[in-house]
Amino acid sequence: MTISSKVSKLVLICGLATATLGTGAVIAKEGMDHKPGHSQQHKQARFLLSERGVKKLDLTEQQQTQLKSIFDAQKAQFKALRGNDKQAMKQERAAHKAQMQALLDMPTFDEAAAKELLAQRQTKGEQFGLINLKTQHQVWQVLNAEQREKYQEIKKHMRKKGHKKGDKKRSRDEQTAG
Repeated sequence: MTISSKVSKLVLICGLATATLGTGAVIAKEGMDHKPGHSQQHKQARFLLSERGVKKLDLTEQQQTQLKSIFDAQKAQFKALRGNDKQAMKQERAAHKAQMQALLDMPTFDEAAAKELLAQRQTKGEQFGLINLKTQHQVWQVLNAEQREKYQEIKKHMRKKGHKKGDKKRSRDEQTAG
């Protein structure tokens, strides 16, 4: 095996590893403009359950109760999927890292093993994404047509506001770097 084929396989494996780690994060999170540990769904729940959200959307008591139970169920599903044992999660990550290293150390590239590693990582991300979509659907069904329209406008405004904050931060970072 020539050096160039070894290097190209190494580059391919590194690319697969990067894709594996990034895919789960992208699927599980709707955007990257949020604080670490706070998903877009969490922001949605906080807004819809807040006094401001209730007022702006004119939510009834029944709708508020339904939304609270939807978000509580989502939280429980996330917790069950994530697990509470931090040590076990650490061990899972270490095992995955060891499998990746074993894949890199093999004299020949094992495409089937690489695909299996990628599939394992993606499954969890897909499960998080599915829970998010299911929750969004349930929330949408609770709102009436007028509330849906208002909520879409509010979300659009919040996204624009978020992008402006990001732009300001970037320009500040550029100024301090320059």
